[in-house]
Amino acid sequence: MRLFVVLALALVINFPVFSSTHSTWQQTYDMLRAQDTHSAFEFLSEEIKSTDPSAKRVYIGATLARTALALKKEHTLSMLINYDKNVYDQILENLVTALHSAHDNEYEQTMHAFKQAITRAYTTDDPALIATVELFYINAKITLANYIQLEHHIKEVERNANALDKPFWGLNSLHNAKALNANFLGDHAQAIETYKQAIANANYEGNKAPYYNNLALTYLEIGNYNDATKYLEKSLALRKVQNNEFKVALTMLNLGIVANKAQNYETALQWLNQAHQYYVKFDNPYRQAYTLVQKAKVYTNTQKIDLANIALERALSKISLTNNINLITDIRLQAAENMRAIGQYEDAISQATLAYNLSSNVSDKTHLIHSLELLSDLYALQSNYEQAYTLQSELVAQKEQFNTHKTMHAMLALESELEVTAQQLENIRLEKHNNKQLAQISQLEERQQFQAIIILFSLLLLFISLRGYSKHKYRAQHDNLTGALTRSTFLNVVSRSAVPAIGKQHCLVLFDLDHFKQVNDEYGHPTGDTALKQTAMLAKHFFGKSALLSRFGGEEFMLFLPNLVHSHNENVIEKFREELSKLPIEAESGETIHITASFSTYYYKTSPQSLDKIYSKLDVALYQAKKSGRNRVVCAV
Repeated sequence: MRLFVVLALALVINFPVFSSTHSTWQQTYDMLRAQDTHSAFEFLSEEIKSTDPSAKRVYIGATLARTALALKKEHTLSMLINYDKNVYDQILENLVTALHSAHDNEYEQTMHAFKQAITRAYTTDDPALIATVELFYINAKITLANYIQLEHHIKEVERNANALDKPFWGLNSLHNAKALNANFLGDHAQAIETYKQAIANANYEGNKAPYYNNLALTYLEIGNYNDATKYLEKSLALRKVQNNEFKVALTMLNLGIVANKAQNYETALQWLNQAHQYYVKFDNPYRQAYTLVQKAKVYTNTQKIDLANIALERALSKISLTNNINLITDIRLQAAENMRAIGQYEDAISQATLAYNLSSNVSDKTHLIHSLELLSDLYALQSNYEQAYTLQSELVAQKEQFNTHKTMHAMLALESELEVTAQQLENIRLEKHNNKQLAQISQLEERQQFQAIIILFSLLLLFISLRGYSKHKYRAQHDNLTGALTRSTFLNVVSRSAVPAIGKQHCLVLFDLDHFKQVNDEYGHPTGDTALKQTAMLAKHFFGKSALLSRFGGEEFMLFLPNLVHSHNENVIEKFREELSKLPIEAESGETIHITASFSTYYYKTSPQSLDKIYSKLDVALYQAKKSGRNRVVCAV
């Protein structure tokens, strides 16, 4: 998901305004930006000079700033925008500062400038101004991968727009934000529908470019690489016509990522090399580093580990630890995966440990969990099962903590975003002299105090309720011994899964350890427990994060493998069967033993009508596998 966030929102610019009452300037601007970004920039430069202080001027000025950043003309803004001391120009100056910081990937500076703009906007009686500031804030948040309380800000835009006598925002103004939020929440079908509505609503073909791009990235998320490539190529063609090199480079970067996912490695490198050349030209070190990381992934997939490591080292040299710690952590994790791919487990552990330390220092739970997963796998590959088990235990604890803190963080983020400091209010008081404005500030203080009370009370209730919730929920949904899903949880998730992607199919796999009773009788139940745990660990590692594993009972497991390519189906299951048979298991006596399993598989391309019927078919096929000699795969009919 993070990949989608980083590459998508930098493309969401220049949303239409006053759509149902299009003024002459807006019609002209929409036409120009569809044809040539430079012409649109020159037009905005003239419009800002003749527009009086208003929400319209704030919108034009902020849009001019974003366009200047895309064209690498930000140095001209000080000459193009003259700020007066009125509240509209103060807000505009805050927005320009915030957009510049967002473009440079400076999170704290961006949030600080936007907080000043939002504070001032909410002291006015102008819903158009509030809606304008909130909408630019939404796009900046998504650019910086911050989806906390995004839905709250979307509703604020709509609430203020509805307060206007005439509709203020066009149909497409919030489509990108809503679609990207839907993707973040995992509702890809809703995101696709929203993007297609935006494409249909666009009056000019050139203005469809960002929607094509983000629609393509949604298809990338669900593994539909053909449609992803098709829509990215449409977006690229339009952006070349518009003469917007920054967006051309971003689209090329996306095409490289899709080609890598589709295993078209030569094409991927061609696109990534072109994107990198643009970013060198733009002198954008963050984008250069990001592109180099994507090239490293292509080299890893083609077993060119030396080239991958060189690309990662070059990426590290481009960025600073202070502002880009997340990308640096990504680089360390990718390096660890490279080392694992060529069997250099000690070097891989070293890199993964660096990633673990970096993410621990900044409380980055997402990367911390990833590094723990990788370290656990690496120690297991070295047969250091004690250390692997210790890391697995920490991993489970971190996931529980993450689920608890994620909800609490959302509440705290809302509190932070709504907070207006006493000093800020005092500064506003000094600027305002009439009673009406002082009354507005008083109302704002009361609102802030009321919200603070509500938030604190909500946090208290949340803390009380969540103390034991995550732990109990995890235990209720997972088998205590193996960490696999319980049968009921597994069936519930699978029954609600989406239909397979076009050209692919889902697979359910039922497997049972052979002669497991003999293992318990001969070597003892602790050895049997070890066999079950290591079987589950191997399955999770082998099939990856997209698969679901459930312990159905005793020595019986079930797997859900989504979106498999038909030609590779049986090979995947056969390879896992072979890997399991080679898995060394240390008995309590110190003796090393091996186990095998019998498998049955069932493939489907549409939503199943009854999982019970499928299970019956799998059970029959599993019986046939055991009857015909065990340690084999039988496909259910």
